[in-house]
Amino acid sequence: MKNEHKKVLINVLILFISFQSTGQTNSTYPKFSWDKVPIAFHFGKEGALTSDEAKFISSHSNFIVLEKGHGLPDYKTTETGIEQDAKKLKAINPNMKVIFYWNTFLDYSMYEAHNVYNKHPEWWLRKKDGELDFKNAGLKRYDLSNPKVRKWWVETAKNQILNGSTDGVFMDALIQVTSPANIKLWGQVKYDSIHEGLKKLIAETRIALGDNKLIVYNGIRSNPRRNIGNNFPDYTDAVMIEHFGIINSSSKESMLFDIQEMEKAGKTGKIVIFKGWPGYAWIDKDFMAKPLKEKQRISKENITFPLASFLAGAQENSYFIYNWGYRFKHGALDWYPEFDKPLGKPLHDMKVNGWQLTRDFEHASIWVNLETKEARIDWK
Repeated sequence: MKNEHKKVLINVLILFISFQSTGQTNSTYPKFSWDKVPIAFHFGKEGALTSDEAKFISSHSNFIVLEKGHGLPDYKTTETGIEQDAKKLKAINPNMKVIFYWNTFLDYSMYEAHNVYNKHPEWWLRKKDGELDFKNAGLKRYDLSNPKVRKWWVETAKNQILNGSTDGVFMDALIQVTSPANIKLWGQVKYDSIHEGLKKLIAETRIALGDNKLIVYNGIRSNPRRNIGNNFPDYTDAVMIEHFGIINSSSKESMLFDIQEMEKAGKTGKIVIFKGWPGYAWIDKDFMAKPLKEKQRISKENITFPLASFLAGAQENSYFIYNWGYRFKHGALDWYPEFDKPLGKPLHDMKVNGWQLTRDFEHASIWVNLETKEARIDWK
């Protein structure tokens, strides 16, 4: 066991030195352009993508994350669903970067890999009182302090990506792992060991995937109790801002922090995925009860503020997502006139005056008021 641990540390050190001396290149990144608003997709669909859906996605973006449960029930497992639709997308657009969603902390049963995890109760995370730590409704969590859990997790990602058609892994729920609230559940010693295990998992994943695959993680998030920036920059390529202007991140302070963190992460060369919302989310029962056309009308009316906020801080390799959830039916492929307008390169960095943000592009000028949640995009 000591020799195995020593070998991992040596590999991590070699990789770190390589990154330091040569610097990460963007050859594995999606091809980026300022010509129009850079758009990414992120969803899971019930059933396989149709030919028309695949053509639409491939012609409107070259960056997509396919979520847990994608392709079911047409395919029996998430792994198969993502792989088959990744091949479909890349056959149309060979430059498409398709990312495999693989939760870092939560045991979702729609994965084939779940069957292995479920046979090892010694891998299941327990609270300090010995009881299993469920997120909800029997959803087990991974004990990342256990090297065997990490080995299984990394091998799953490696087999899916290196032996398949996807271009990287989306590591979700890192914020849930590192939340200080877990100290009460696990105790300080266990919390520290799991936090350290998460860092090792990221490094081990990089070693397994190599330099030519993407590691995307979630993410950057601000709320009145806790600001979280790009806290895992080592060995990762991309970070997501998931809750801009919604849920617990709707204050002007939270929104400014998220935008500034996008700017900061982007300036270091990272990909940043910025998820905007129409003021509502899939957890809002009243909104979800509305007819689809009504949801789409509201989304069309409310796009200016999240889009302008994104453009205020966006850097090269920043991407915008706009819908009301994570499933295909949550407006995943809805398209807006703003996405087809010429944008051009930014002429300067974001200017901050109190809670007002301004920025000019070659073909557009941005004004945002975070205090009143007003915004304007003047397309030239």
